[in-house]
Amino acid sequence: MEEKNFVLSEETYFEEMRQRVLPYLAQCRKELWLEREPGKRQYCVRYLADEPVGTVVISHGFTETAEKYQEVVWYFLTHGYHVYVPEHCGHGHSYRLVDDLSLVHVDHYERYIADLLAVAERAAKEQKGLPLFLYAHSMGGGVGAAALSRQPELFARAVLSSPMIRPLTAGVPWPVAKLLAGLLCRVGRAKQYVPGGHAFDGKETFEDSASTCRERFEFYQKRRNVESLYQMSSPSCGWLHEAARLNRYLQAEGWKYIEAPLLIFQAENDGFVCGGEQERFVEKVNRGGKASARLMRVPGTKHEIFNSASNVLERYWEEIFEFFSESADIRV
Repeated sequence: MEEKNFVLSEETYFEEMRQRVLPYLAQCRKELWLEREPGKRQYCVRYLADEPVGTVVISHGFTETAEKYQEVVWYFLTHGYHVYVPEHCGHGHSYRLVDDLSLVHVDHYERYIADLLAVAERAAKEQKGLPLFLYAHSMGGGVGAAALSRQPELFARAVLSSPMIRPLTAGVPWPVAKLLAGLLCRVGRAKQYVPGGHAFDGKETFEDSASTCRERFEFYQKRRNVESLYQMSSPSCGWLHEAARLNRYLQAEGWKYIEAPLLIFQAENDGFVCGGEQERFVEKVNRGGKASARLMRVPGTKHEIFNSASNVLERYWEEIFEFFSESADIRV
């Protein structure tokens, strides 16, 4: 197990990733394919730790892939956690509901939940005797929170990093955005780009990104620019409509059923998800729910807190591993 100063430094980031991290991950890695519905194959990558103390399921964010989480997986593995990283419907190698590789579409938010739970159940069965944890970011955090409400006893604890309790909509007031998405779905435009959406063009810059660490941003972006399966760009009208329905479920009733303790990270400068909705959710869980939720605000960060500078990540990961270690002696 790695101890203090385990976070990769920006100064040697590219060298460390290529010479240490990726070769190590390759030895622990296995590709899995799950078929919860006939003909719909979900891709998942499994990594096995040498001396496991638990198992972590990672629920990635909007337009992301398993490959984006290689550094995150490295930290979990070197701290003794098996890792399962499924790719959500419409992302990466997993099945899609539209032909356009740039367009992220889902017909119902429940699909995301069911797929995530299918992977989590497999992980729990394969790693029986070890506690199961959830690490979920952005869209994956909203889906993860809903999954926690559907099977309250499955996960021992959960980290939600910049969770999408509700997305931000690029300056368009939320009531207007969700109303417009619903109207467009009703007139047959569910599988079309939201107004202003467009296909992947490879023009995203570090300055416009959700990251505050150039090295971490560029490492994955170079891979994304050459792999068409990683070039998801914009949501469909249907996706936005389902994001609104997920938001309504989480705030109206989902919070009531969660039993696993929550550690929720909030970025100071988040341009993708609504911080106020995160705070409302935490308040509800703590006031009348079955679980406890701790909100940690991270100064100087953008949406992808896990892609921050190393001085920020040292505290971030220390908090996560301390939080998980409180359940490390659980056996199921």
